Amino acid sequence: MVHVRDTNTKGDSIMYKTTSKKNRNNHYDLSGDIERIKDAFSDTAKDVRGKASEVFSQSIEDVKVKSSDIKDNMETYLSERPFKTLLLAMLSGVLIGGTLMRRKKRASFRHRE
Repeated sequence: MVHVRDTNTKGDSIMYKTTSKKNRNNHYDLSGDIERIKDAFSDTAKDVRGKASEVFSQSIEDVKVKSSDIKDNMETYLSERPFKTLLLAMLSGVLIGGTLMRRKKRASFRHRE
């Protein structure tokens, strides 16, 4: 009998037994060993899936908290400086509009040639 020691993602030590006993036809119990290995992989996959789920859930919570903080900061800034915010928005609109108009003029000029 051969013992295989493994650890799962939680750090727990797991031992799987494989057998080297011969059956009545003088063949090793390979199918039993394969079944035990399959079970070991299945247990490991479940541990990995659980850990991935935990990490994903924590990431989602972190994003929710950060987005809430950003929203609160924006609301505070807008309420403290409404005119500055309005001027920045208008300036941004003029810059973006001017850039798009230049691109449109360049594209129509190239298209004529």
